[in-house]
Amino acid sequence: MIIGIDCSSKEGGLATDEKTFYSLDWVEDITSKINELGVNSREIEKILITHGPGSFTSLRVGLVTAQGIAFPQKIPIYAYSTFLAMAEGACDGNLIPVIPARNRVVYTAYYRKNDNRLEEIFKDRIFKIEEFIAFLEESFKKVTPIIFGQGADANKDILEEEGFPVSSFSFPPIACSLISLYEKNAECVTNPVIPLYLSHSAAVRKRIETEIKIREMKEEDLQQISEIENDVFFTPWPYDFFLPHLRSDACVKLVAEIDDKIVGYLVGCEEDSRFHLRNIAVSRECWRQGLGTKLLSYLLELLKEKPGVRFCYLEHRVNNEAAFELYKSLGFTFKGIKKDYYKKCGDAVVMEYKI
Repeated sequence: MIIGIDCSSKEGGLATDEKTFYSLDWVEDITSKINELGVNSREIEKILITHGPGSFTSLRVGLVTAQGIAFPQKIPIYAYSTFLAMAEGACDGNLIPVIPARNRVVYTAYYRKNDNRLEEIFKDRIFKIEEFIAFLEESFKKVTPIIFGQGADANKDILEEEGFPVSSFSFPPIACSLISLYEKNAECVTNPVIPLYLSHSAAVRKRIETEIKIREMKEEDLQQISEIENDVFFTPWPYDFFLPHLRSDACVKLVAEIDDKIVGYLVGCEEDSRFHLRNIAVSRECWRQGLGTKLLSYLLELLKEKPGVRFCYLEHRVNNEAAFELYKSLGFTFKGIKKDYYKKCGDAVVMEYKI
């Protein structure tokens, strides 16, 4: 017997073949359901599970439960991407499976499916909802994507307001799709040690916040900075664009690092009595953990020591509500709109802080 276990959400699910599925109230109920079905662990030949992304706790509980069943009987565990399982059960088209993360943040992937054959464009990406919409606007000008999953349902209003309908087609339970993937010899991880976590637990996020170190940017930092820049922006600064800022005495350039790894940075320059914050970014793995606030607060304290600087101003995309709320919480005020400021993303909001 082969069983499929979906542990990507707190409810979970169990399948004994491609059509037989048992929903669970909690992932912790996996063992109880197996016992209730009268299945002896000696009858189980293989265990298939979702590897992630998904709920941090559910992925961990699901894997530990699978290991508890598997290890005594030396049963192999095959772990599959949650996104791959979602796409396996979907119809043909440009597939965008979406899983909810923290508030206004989603996990997503992109597959093209034709005649039941999947082409992976990317997988395991984290987007703020505003960044996700910008990605959709840039990538799907001529075709309509199929956006689906719990993360899409949770953000249905804002997605459909921006012209991206959320699909409501019925697809097989993820646990059943795992068995289909196994039969097709799809890519998997055998006997995984840890699930695929795209974001940290609350405890780890708290530790990260206390361990952030902010320092001056160095030229040898630019490789790591460029990697973050190209990952989080649709119109990233080229590597060489950082160099004149780095070498100018009129510019402030800072990096935030954890365990000697750069996880954020900002660059800005003095313009007479004003300071222009030109670039600020945080690596995806550290979104929603207060790092952007910490970088900005550090900058504003530095500017208070510059007697000639009276204002700090910046631009951000019009539809980036998260950025607007962050800057507003620190005391920035709305000053106007710059039309067509971004080549790919359109207009910009201008915000200003009085030093």
